Amino acid sequence: MGYVNMGEMLAGAKAGRYAIGAFNTVDAMTTEAVIRAAEEKRAPVIIQTSAKTVKLYGAKPLAAMVIALAKEASVPVAMHLDHCKEIELIRECIAAGWSSVMIDASSKSFEENVALTAEVVALARPQDVTVEGELGAIVGVEDDIFVNEADAHLADPEQSVEFVERTGVDVFAPAIGTAHGVYKGKPVIAFDRLEQIAARVPAAVAIHGGTGLSDEVFHRCISLGGAKVNVSTQIKHAFRDSLSDYFEANPTDYEPVKVLAYLREQTKATVATFIETFGSAGTV
Repeated sequence: MGYVNMGEMLAGAKAGRYAIGAFNTVDAMTTEAVIRAAEEKRAPVIIQTSAKTVKLYGAKPLAAMVIALAKEASVPVAMHLDHCKEIELIRECIAAGWSSVMIDASSKSFEENVALTAEVVALARPQDVTVEGELGAIVGVEDDIFVNEADAHLADPEQSVEFVERTGVDVFAPAIGTAHGVYKGKPVIAFDRLEQIAARVPAAVAIHGGTGLSDEVFHRCISLGGAKVNVSTQIKHAFRDSLSDYFEANPTDYEPVKVLAYLREQTKATVATFIETFGSAGTV
């Protein structure tokens, strides 16, 4: 138990047809909330850190905080760098102790994407660090990366197979119609593409844009092979809403510890619900 990379946990999820929640956290309280929820539900979990969060704290201080909490956990906890476009930042995070990283070169040509992703795999593998790559363009905003609907496109199954074979990624994020941020309408998911891709690639398949999807969509994506589901926006909402709710109910309270404890509990409840939905509860 404790601090691990994503390889073993995602292999178990893929075989067991459940998914591991990958939750973007921004501080010690949200990180602890995710880990406490996972412990209560007896589920493996992934702490995701955005590139901008790394830049806010610095790679070493952020890694020290997350790893310290992860090592004390009674369930497997991985730390994943989410949607990073900078090779140098990836190098820095690997050196600081991240157990998993994502290189997002999806906005580049197929050949450039393959080359950059393979370069990161070559950097990470000797350090026992897992790597996620992406193909296609997922609409919405993630870590200040904006893709509009006109530029979004789905991952091609044949190219997906070639991409995974040539890069050697451990985790593959294909664009299948999900979106980062808040959905403006009912999402149209290309379940047929997800099924084809998941059946043909050896890598674990990641579903991005988890906030706002229905339980029915989650269950279908997972049954078709989705082994990792990203949740970022909902954690941001839990963070913001819990602060607003607390101060509305306690307008004269200036005790930070009480506020942070409330934030942690509200975030934990949000994460616990997702863990149940993803089917990973009770797998540890």
